[in-house]
Amino acid sequence: MIIVCFQYASGQEDYPILTEIATDNATLFSESETLKLREKLTAYETETSHQIVVLTINSLGNDTVENYAYQVFNNNQLGQKNKDNGLLILIAKTDRKFRIEVGKGLEPIITDAFASRIIREIMTPKFKEGLFYEGVDLGTSEIIKLIDNPKYRDEFAQIIEEEGKIPFWAKILIGIFLTLFIGIFIVAGGAIFYTGYKRLITVFRGLITGKLSVVSFPFLLISSVFVVLVSLPFILTPLFFAVILISTQINKDKALDPFKLIENASSESLIYFLISIGFLFIIGPLIIAFITRSKKAYQPVKFSFLKSDKTFMSKNFSSRGVSSGRSSYSSSSSFSGGGGSSGGGGASGSW
Repeated sequence: MIIVCFQYASGQEDYPILTEIATDNATLFSESETLKLREKLTAYETETSHQIVVLTINSLGNDTVENYAYQVFNNNQLGQKNKDNGLLILIAKTDRKFRIEVGKGLEPIITDAFASRIIREIMTPKFKEGLFYEGVDLGTSEIIKLIDNPKYRDEFAQIIEEEGKIPFWAKILIGIFLTLFIGIFIVAGGAIFYTGYKRLITVFRGLITGKLSVVSFPFLLISSVFVVLVSLPFILTPLFFAVILISTQINKDKALDPFKLIENASSESLIYFLISIGFLFIIGPLIIAFITRSKKAYQPVKFSFLKSDKTFMSKNFSSRGVSSGRSSYSSSSSFSGGGGSSGGGGASGSW
């Protein structure tokens, strides 16, 4: 993974530093069209301070259109500082891809849903006909109307809501499918989790009763933790997608972005996460093992450094599997940005 990332980074061309509000490096516009765009967007910036910037390039190279637009936006600090009211329209000629990258300050206005509809309904049809200037001109005009006119913005949102409505019968089918999907994965993951966690508790119980040596403990602990970790994707993945779907239905304009949640996570969140992991794999099993160490007779807490109880090991960690004996486990200049930034909001398209 490190080698691939290194090659990817070393092969990526430098992101352009913009000196014009409309830069046509891919020569998709005529000179007069480029001048018209510059006049239009400069006048709008002067009037409102919002920076709508257009950049065309020949190729993305090994990059994605999302990352390229994000890097160009933030490297040039589009929009005004503390307002983040910039917007970038990036068009990659040979890749036939483009993106509307929206600054943080404009994200509540030009939502991902709005940007997606502008791309789908206005810009893509023109680009397919080779009318790049017309597509950009109409797209920027629509963006300006959405920013300046709250009433038009509400009407635009209503249209999107009507288009996105799912028939009642389809909702029932989706609900049944999701229930089965989530149920099957959670049951399978739960069974693996139970087996692995039971083994984890047994490892701690053997350690504190002297039946499992201190030397053998780390190896069995790692293998048991591995089994538990294998089960977590089965449980968490369907729940993850269910949360995404529910958030999309609740917030029509913008779905939950897990990558932004990770990006915006605070150091306190990381500390709580590490504490939860420690409790799940160390403290919790140890407490349970201590409480349940004596089933028939009192067993004092003691430790054995080298010697393990053969009967205990054969019963719980034989080559055939865990205590049930049925399962086995193994592990393996004229223009410049004003200091704004983008949080990654926007939408992408192709033609």
